Amino acid sequence: MFRVLSCLTAEHDWRLVLLAGLVCFVACIVAVTIFHRAVASQARTRLIWIAIAGAAIGYGIWATHFIAMLAYEPGVSTGYGIALTALSLAAAMILTSCGLGFAASDPDRWRAPVGGAVIGAGIASMHYLGMWALEVPGHVSWAPDLVLASIAFGMFFGCAALAIATRHIDRRRTLAAALLLTLAIVSHHFIAMGAALIVPDPTRTTDTLSLSPTFLALLIAGVALSVLGMSLIGVLADRRLANRTRKFEEIISQLSLARQEVEASQRELQEQKLRLDTAINHMGEGLCMFDAEKRLVVCNDRYAKMYRLPPELLEPGTPHHEVIAHRIANGILKGETSDSAANRLLSALNALPPDAVASRVDELADGRLICVTRQPMADGGWVATHLDVTEQRQSEARIIHMAQHDALTDLPNRVRLRVRMEHALAITREGGSGLAVFMLDLDRFKEVNDTLGHPAGDRLLQAVAARLLECIRDTALIARLGGDEFAVIDYVTNPVVEATGLAEKISHALCKPFDLGDHQVTIGTSIGIAIAPRDGANPDEILKSADLALYSAKSGGRGSFRFFEPELDQLMHARRNMERDMRDTLARGEFELHYQAIINAGSGEPSGFEALLRWHHPQRGLIMPAEFIPLAEETGLILPIGDWVMRAACSEAAKWPDDLKIAVNLSPAQFRSKELVSTIVGALANSGIAAQRLELEVTETITMHDSEAVFAALDQLHGLGVRIALDDFGTGYSSLSLLQKFPFDKIKIDRSFVNALSGTNEESRLIARAVVRFATSLGKTTTAEGVETGEQLAILRAEACDEMQGYYFNRPICAAEVLKMMHRHVKSLRRPSEVRAAAY
Repeated sequence: MFRVLSCLTAEHDWRLVLLAGLVCFVACIVAVTIFHRAVASQARTRLIWIAIAGAAIGYGIWATHFIAMLAYEPGVSTGYGIALTALSLAAAMILTSCGLGFAASDPDRWRAPVGGAVIGAGIASMHYLGMWALEVPGHVSWAPDLVLASIAFGMFFGCAALAIATRHIDRRRTLAAALLLTLAIVSHHFIAMGAALIVPDPTRTTDTLSLSPTFLALLIAGVALSVLGMSLIGVLADRRLANRTRKFEEIISQLSLARQEVEASQRELQEQKLRLDTAINHMGEGLCMFDAEKRLVVCNDRYAKMYRLPPELLEPGTPHHEVIAHRIANGILKGETSDSAANRLLSALNALPPDAVASRVDELADGRLICVTRQPMADGGWVATHLDVTEQRQSEARIIHMAQHDALTDLPNRVRLRVRMEHALAITREGGSGLAVFMLDLDRFKEVNDTLGHPAGDRLLQAVAARLLECIRDTALIARLGGDEFAVIDYVTNPVVEATGLAEKISHALCKPFDLGDHQVTIGTSIGIAIAPRDGANPDEILKSADLALYSAKSGGRGSFRFFEPELDQLMHARRNMERDMRDTLARGEFELHYQAIINAGSGEPSGFEALLRWHHPQRGLIMPAEFIPLAEETGLILPIGDWVMRAACSEAAKWPDDLKIAVNLSPAQFRSKELVSTIVGALANSGIAAQRLELEVTETITMHDSEAVFAALDQLHGLGVRIALDDFGTGYSSLSLLQKFPFDKIKIDRSFVNALSGTNEESRLIARAVVRFATSLGKTTTAEGVETGEQLAILRAEACDEMQGYYFNRPICAAEVLKMMHRHVKSLRRPSEVRAAAY
């Protein structure tokens, strides 16, 4: 680089160097400008502009070289060969044109650097061909490193110049690209001049046909002026032409856009009209519009079809009265078909307020209902919509009917009953007849439903509804309240006589057998009767009174009827109080368990205890299970009470010797709970007693409903080791069948047979002995309940009964007394068995 600086400062005329740089920069600006024009052109025009740009930049390189050579003072006379000088100019133009054309054909990332490299090659070709044309009396030697550096600098700045020129087309970027292109030419030239060394040789002479520096300077100046001037004039002329062409193209484009907008608007209007027509003609409603002169403006297909209007009446301008006259004359509207009818309808329409929305429902001759809604317009006309509401009204009627009638029997339901009762009670309050209200509950319906299935039960309810309708007068109403509950209301003048007669008629009708196809069933009904206004002043009070009377009738036996009495309300109030107290007692944990010993007949020693529930009421004292257990089963409280009994009994038995069992009674209601097995398993686990120590006492009534589920639960408990005892043996109708269905561990003989053993009735004694003998012959553990005398004890021992239980041994005692009894039992182990038995 020191050689380059030395050459530039010591061997060049700075004035000519600056002139060479100025010529180079002007040529580069012209070339970049023309290159931009070429990029914006197409096909053949682009090639022309590329050629012009190549000529401009090629000559700029050539001119820069030779003007700078004029500034070079090697110290010897110089000249230039004509052929090589011309060849250097051609090489510069051709190679730079190729580089510009390659970069302009596709402004890709790699094409601009390649084009710039080709321009750098053109600069190098022009320079070294020009130096080859130099003729001096001596030899020219070259520094290879500077030669390569000059070529590299030219290519580098050439790549940078085209990279900017191809991606940015504005005045600022144009100057930047021209400056980089100028640096490419100037840096190459002066680095290359630094690489040249002229060694004088007096023996060598210059060619006589070489160009002198003076002639060459004139030639360069002339050609530079002509080439750059023509290029500049061409660019300016092209710009003016391009501006005019662009303005013309903009005008043509604006006209084309305006024409396209007009066409698009027309198409949009046509599409909107088509959409509007389609929407109107596909409306579910008939639509018509009339102007202030009552002439048709527009209507849709639905309107025309709805009233069967001919095409001539659908034309715009048709008078309104002609449309109405056609509808009446052709019998489309229900009613008269005369002109007077049309005039009356038109008069009614004309009487409508001109600024108010009006709506009416017209009934057509074919039964259709048309809802007409008329909407006035500001100009005096109106728009009317015609909606066929026939199905809607029919659906509404069906919905109302369904809301007020039972789906199975089509009888009125509770909602309809209340409406009729409100109306009937209003009549009675005005001094009319009394109102009798009957509440019916079918007897044995659940048995039919459970044994024959729900479809048979549904057919039975439909048959019951049909018979009830045959029993009543036209003034009466029958309602199904749900399940197997019905209600009947009727006006009565002599309440007791008429209500009794109707109740007996209904009872007699429902007692007759019902034929259900595959089966014939016989049921009955319980009836509660209330009379208004004596037994209540509103529907709720009357229904409540009738319901209380029904409860009384069901308590007195099946197939009966009862009138409401004020005492029934008191009984129901007491029943509700007891239910509330039971809930409070359970929540506070105030129930108690007493235990009655089960005595082994052979040893006279206790083999276990039966847990018995006791309730000490704070005000009423001791309430026996027979008084509150049925209510607990009816209200569902038996489930939490039964759970508590099971847990408490097992916990207490854990304190006893391991050979003593604990017996717990199970209610049929408990078997309807899916949690029964898990509750028992949990009680055994929490108490820690063995499953074999727990005996569950069940009656045959548990199998009356859902017997499969009951036996499945019993099998599961039996599989765990829990002992199952059949309680109250001999009192039911299916005890023997139960013994075949399930392997009970124990049979408990009912106390009624034990009492008969020592009775005075010989037949009863024989039956009792037969039951005991049969029970003991089954090979299962047999326990006799209710033993109260020594005679009964002797007979039971003679009949080989295994266990006994009753007041003869002891009464039920609390848990603390059980522990004391066990303590006394330990002390009396050495006493005779009869004495020990007496101790219990």
